[in-house]
Amino acid sequence: MQEKRAATVKSVSMVKSATVKSVLAVAARESRANVKPWLIWSVVIVLFNIAGVMKFEGVAAGDPDAVRKLTDAFPKVALAVMGISDLDMSTFAGYYAVLEFYAGIMAAVYAVALARNAVLRELTDGTYEFLFVRPVTRTAILTAKFAAALGDAVAFVAVNVVSSLLCLGLLGDVRGLDEGAAAIVIWRFSVWLFAVMLVFGAVSACAAAVCRRPDRGAAAGNASVIVAYCAGVAYDMLSDHDASVVFRLLSPFRYATPDEVIDGRAPAAFSVLAALIVLVGFATAYVAFSRRDLASR
Repeated sequence: MQEKRAATVKSVSMVKSATVKSVLAVAARESRANVKPWLIWSVVIVLFNIAGVMKFEGVAAGDPDAVRKLTDAFPKVALAVMGISDLDMSTFAGYYAVLEFYAGIMAAVYAVALARNAVLRELTDGTYEFLFVRPVTRTAILTAKFAAALGDAVAFVAVNVVSSLLCLGLLGDVRGLDEGAAAIVIWRFSVWLFAVMLVFGAVSACAAAVCRRPDRGAAAGNASVIVAYCAGVAYDMLSDHDASVVFRLLSPFRYATPDEVIDGRAPAAFSVLAALIVLVGFATAYVAFSRRDLASR
């Protein structure tokens, strides 16, 4: 009897070990598949930060009042499209907020791609038959793939932070620049950037898992970024009207406005909304993924 029990325990232990190895293998494979896109996006964000942050030296060297008059001369719609509304471009915080507006768009597009590939890679590549014969549940597989995508998102944000801080150090004795305060602004926007990636990743994962056709799931994820950008522009244009709240609800880019990020504030209502989108989005992705027909095209 004891020998039988020992054999059973050994068998269960071997199954668990095989499961863990399979999950780790899936995560490693997903990470390897994401290396090239991550390198490309990292190079883009580094070059963007170098060009953007270093340009602030020229802005700071000029007359602050002239910079403000120049931005005020633009129509409000143009300022909203460029992400400059209600920001003082003559200060590092205001200038960096504009840079992060574009970095946020890039981060959202990248997050959509990461989440979409985590859900659909095996279906689009035709390798699902090989993967799902392993003694691992779909939930465990999807968790491993999401973990790899999360690691890439963290690495992307880390590249943005490090490159921004290094560029800040290269600015030297720029007039009126407090490097300590500027570094805090950079860190605060890095948190905002990561939150944006989580929200759009959840939306993309949900769309990819729910839609029967992979191309429609991918299109829905990309469309969410476009809708959010347009809603953010509309919010910036109508920020002094009650109707602007509707557009803010539709744009995760504005769940925390640039001024709020600079001040280190996060509206409780929109923070809760962002958390709900992340939880519901990923939960729905798990449920839909466990039920979907992987052989469908």
